[in-house]
Amino acid sequence: MKNSICILVVILAIVAVSCTRRVAEVNEANAKPYPLKTCLICGMELGGSMGKPYSFVYQGQEIKTCDQSEKAIFDKDPDKYMKKLADAEAASKK
Repeated sequence: MKNSICILVVILAIVAVSCTRRVAEVNEANAKPYPLKTCLICGMELGGSMGKPYSFVYQGQEIKTCDQSEKAIFDKDPDKYMKKLADAEAASKK
């Protein structure tokens, strides 16, 4: 009986992880594209000699940074960087 419960718990955990990954994939596919050519954190130009930028989705918006380490900086104050992105978008439309 204990083995059956353990097996059931493991199966449920696997299903939960699988569903979470699919939701993340759908959210990423439906994200608003990143509008800038520069890193949201440090302002350096993305791509080129820097290599491929690190990309993630926050509240339906694709975000790009120079590398994954800058995501930790974003995560400390996401509102600050989302405002910075909104301000940059507004300035580019003028």
